[in-house]
Amino acid sequence: MATLQENIDKIKSKFLTTSEKYGIFTSELLEFLGDNLYLAPASTMKNLHNAYPGGLTDHILKTTKYAVKINDTLPDSLKVSTESLIRVCFLHQIGKTFLYKTCDSEWHRKNQGKMYDFNEEMVSMRVGERSTYYCLTYGVKLSEIEFQSIINYDKPEEDKQSKWYSSTLSTILKQANELAIIEEKLENNG
Repeated sequence: MATLQENIDKIKSKFLTTSEKYGIFTSELLEFLGDNLYLAPASTMKNLHNAYPGGLTDHILKTTKYAVKINDTLPDSLKVSTESLIRVCFLHQIGKTFLYKTCDSEWHRKNQGKMYDFNEEMVSMRVGERSTYYCLTYGVKLSEIEFQSIINYDKPEEDKQSKWYSSTLSTILKQANELAIIEEKLENNG
């Protein structure tokens, strides 16, 4: 069985190869995120999903896998470009890179499965907002639809604007993200 570091290295390699193939990250953004991107968890609690080092990039890769499969099933009139789809999937949660810090309470880790706390030193933003902020700050150019998709993926159901006036790309991202979470919960709890 592979060690945690071997899994992180494998995911990092796949992540960087795909990013280079599709021209997703700028060198400035990769430098800013550093290895923190590959070590970040996707959530705080074991009963959620991917609450372990490397969980975020693993989640992003799974989301991308589902997004491509969903897009392949659509009629040509609804399909989005593979490049844009993969780009949005890779960027949609980079805002989580510095969002969590290790939970120092052994009791909470053992009894509640709380592996991480929120980093309260960060300005409050939704993950999609922070992800697009990083993109804009570090030179990643997004189309209007890519920007909308990343901003809207984590908005609540009550947000009628994002629910009813989103693009196909936005809808695929939301669905793929949810499917990846379901798979991860099954892996982590099954």
